[in-house]
Amino acid sequence: MAKARRLTEEERLRIARERSQGASAVDLAGQYGVSLKSIYNAVNHAQGRRISNGSRVRVVGLRLSGAEVRNFDAALSSRGIAHRSEALRLLVLAANGLLAPDDHMTDAMRDLTAALNRVGNNVNQIARRLNEARVRGEPLPWTGSGPAEIRALAGLVFDMADQIQELASGRRKALELEVGSALAPLMTEAQDGTV
Repeated sequence: MAKARRLTEEERLRIARERSQGASAVDLAGQYGVSLKSIYNAVNHAQGRRISNGSRVRVVGLRLSGAEVRNFDAALSSRGIAHRSEALRLLVLAANGLLAPDDHMTDAMRDLTAALNRVGNNVNQIARRLNEARVRGEPLPWTGSGPAEIRALAGLVFDMADQIQELASGRRKALELEVGSALAPLMTEAQDGTV
């Protein structure tokens, strides 16, 4: 098996420039006698070089299942994005904003946790009284409003579950907006036909 030809730095930059001017990757691969992967690597290398302002670019490895890769590619494709590596790079650059704690959600979850603790205490008190009555062989200590109070307690639990679901849904929508924002440059390129 023949050893693959290694591109010089000057060739990589020339390939990136020609590719940005519309040259096809297949034509460039034939012209320079390298694989398509080498062409795409040269373009990515040049982009990374421009971005890093002289600092050394690092390659980050990522292990995904086949299904995870297909789902990611499908999400990119639905946005008109063809290059997985460029999308990942933009998401990494945007990670500071994407992974920042959400103060509103943190406060809301703290409030819901306190409310759940109160509900838990009420349920424990009810269970204790019912068990004490059972152990003594006494009738259950229901007052006239006991069943209604239990239904109200159950309603409170369901309301809190709905609030948690709304918080999660709101956060998911906010993350979708942030991800869309991070990927916007690629979506614009895809729409313009420059990718």
